[in-house]
Amino acid sequence: MDIRPDAWLAELFGHAVFALHVAEGDAEPGAALAAHAAAQARAFYFAKLDTRRVAQARQLAGAGMYVVDVNVVFSLDRPPVHAPGPIAGVEVGEPAAHDSEAVLDVAENAFEVSRFHLDPRVSKELAGRIKRAWVASYLRKLRGDRLFVARREGRAVGFLAALWAEPAQETAVIDLIGVAPDQHRRRIGEALVNAFVAHYRPAARALIVGTQVANIRSMRFYEKLGFSMSRSQYVLHGHVRDGRAE
Repeated sequence: MDIRPDAWLAELFGHAVFALHVAEGDAEPGAALAAHAAAQARAFYFAKLDTRRVAQARQLAGAGMYVVDVNVVFSLDRPPVHAPGPIAGVEVGEPAAHDSEAVLDVAENAFEVSRFHLDPRVSKELAGRIKRAWVASYLRKLRGDRLFVARREGRAVGFLAALWAEPAQETAVIDLIGVAPDQHRRRIGEALVNAFVAHYRPAARALIVGTQVANIRSMRFYEKLGFSMSRSQYVLHGHVRDGRAE
């Protein structure tokens, strides 16, 4: 098992953060995690495992991790039957300088069931700051490929952050999408996804997006737009203090 520090999240958490990369053949991921955690004064660990790898998830749980989310990946690997058209009253384009604060506010307040919002050991304030910092990195062009901004009556009310999957840039990914809470049911998300599809469809072999099993509305939304479920993952978190799982 490969345990890698995550400096970006560590800055937000205020202590060490590690990503666990568990290979399918790793026989003792729990023991490796326990040995690493024993040397940490305070740390946060996270891992993603295919939902068929129950034995490994059980081992990590035995070392103090727990499932906070089941992530479901949807793929649009064929063109829609009808080309999506514009949504009345919604303009989607590049972010402008005056959009920044409104977009960041959407990022901070639009989410309720992300893995950080679902983790009882992560405060709602920290979960919001993580999303805000995530989108700030797009605005500063430090992450991803493109940020789409949706506006109604000149006001930024939603965003879609997109990137190319590594290593080969053949799959375009919706990295994060958010809509202002007071703008739900106004087809803002649909307009953003339409813009994403129109921009990346000509060059990409596949378009993908991940969401949470807890977010039933999101899963129905992507299915309505022609995406289909392609895989699922357990998302596990673990918090350590003085070498022991909290």
